[in-house]
Amino acid sequence: MSAPSPASAVQSALARDKLGTLSLLHFSLTAATPLTVIAGGVVVMFAVAGQIGIPIGYVIIAASLLLFSVGYTAMARHIANAGAMYAFVARGLGRVPGVAAAWVAATSYCALQVSLYGYLGYVAQSLFASIGLDLPWWAFALVAWLLVGLLGTRAVDINAKVLAVLLTVEVAVVLVFSASNFANAADGVSFGAFSPTALSGEAAGAVLALAVIGFIGFESPTVYGEEARDRKRTVARATIATVLILAFIYIVSSWSIITAAGDDNVVAAATADFDLMFSLAGDQLGSTWETIGRILLLTSVTAAALSFHNTTARYLFALGREQVVFSWLGRTSVRTCAPVAASVTQTVAGGLVIVLWAVLGLDPVVHLFYYLGTASGIGLIALILTCAIAVLVYFARDRREESLWASRIAPVLAILAMGGVLYLSVIHFHTLLGVEKGSLLPKLVPIVFAVLALLGALWALFLKRARPDVYAGIGHGAKAPLVQAAERAAVPVGAAGDR
Repeated sequence: MSAPSPASAVQSALARDKLGTLSLLHFSLTAATPLTVIAGGVVVMFAVAGQIGIPIGYVIIAASLLLFSVGYTAMARHIANAGAMYAFVARGLGRVPGVAAAWVAATSYCALQVSLYGYLGYVAQSLFASIGLDLPWWAFALVAWLLVGLLGTRAVDINAKVLAVLLTVEVAVVLVFSASNFANAADGVSFGAFSPTALSGEAAGAVLALAVIGFIGFESPTVYGEEARDRKRTVARATIATVLILAFIYIVSSWSIITAAGDDNVVAAATADFDLMFSLAGDQLGSTWETIGRILLLTSVTAAALSFHNTTARYLFALGREQVVFSWLGRTSVRTCAPVAASVTQTVAGGLVIVLWAVLGLDPVVHLFYYLGTASGIGLIALILTCAIAVLVYFARDRREESLWASRIAPVLAILAMGGVLYLSVIHFHTLLGVEKGSLLPKLVPIVFAVLALLGALWALFLKRARPDVYAGIGHGAKAPLVQAAERAAVPVGAAGDR
């Protein structure tokens, strides 16, 4: 048999040893969009909750995600797969649950990435209208969509460098605004927001769901595990650091807004003005800083769209490489090793949604950014919970020299914590969406994800019957072809292990 050509040799291979800890941090932190979360999410949380306990909500979620990250990154030391949580579920709970998780994951990440174009178009439209350029939101969204699509096909380290610049400036401005809020305290610095009674009732579930969505992206270092240098260390460091950094930013920033507006006034101020953070900055620092903040909000959302675009593309690539879906999704660029086919597919999906929303005249903020974004959050919370269970089961079979804390205790605590968050998020989803209890939409979202999971499971069962070789390779990533070849040759596949 002749040797494979250079083109075929890299046709389904991602770049190796390209990303260090800082590069992984750039992807995960920009995906979380700190400025967008503070400027939009936190203010909305005050208005929705009608309480000041937003900082304590972030403390609870940060602790829960840290517990999850302990077992999650321990498992990542043994499994490197661009499909990340899909692969972890497949290797922990089995191939059928794995494909079910893959369908939920790909849909959730795709929806979350596309939802950002709605907010991006709205922010850009408002910003450019102030200088006399009055264009519809979708025109700005399409410009960003084209930019993200082009960068998504470039080498992964180029993407990391672009995100590094945007992230540094974004975080700096958030910290400047927060410091200004503390310096201009309305009634002195109060610690009332950290009282356990500051967050209660039905609103608690909505706040916790929004808080989790604000952290989404923290899990992405595992997606780049195949492209990371010294992945057994860098992935864990980047994941834990992301949660800690985001927790610090969110807790301090939300607390600073309370401090500037006053414990008794912040809810009313947030309800009356969803641009409260920028309004406070304008009053305290002047209109120039307010404008800078709004410009950086635009770059923040664009950076997040790029980061989630890369994450989604790698999930699609992982599924294509293992032939679970269209095999052409597993193709990479010969020159850059970027998952070009999957990236272009995600770009097409985003473009179709923007055009559809524009044609139907739907609201880009409410119907695209908020509804689609929060709905995807429910899917991702369920995915995190499922992955936590998979981690526990995986190490129950073999601890692989991991500590009792990483393989048993932390995963159990993470399951309890994330199970509680998912339960509260689902039963109080109507509060999160701002619709009446009993409305169709809050019921429809969990049903849609349940149907997706069911369809994924049925597809896996079909593969088991019709394509046993493909089924055998599910979750094995770059080693899937070896496992599949062994299955076709009826050779025991135990040797094609986890590492």
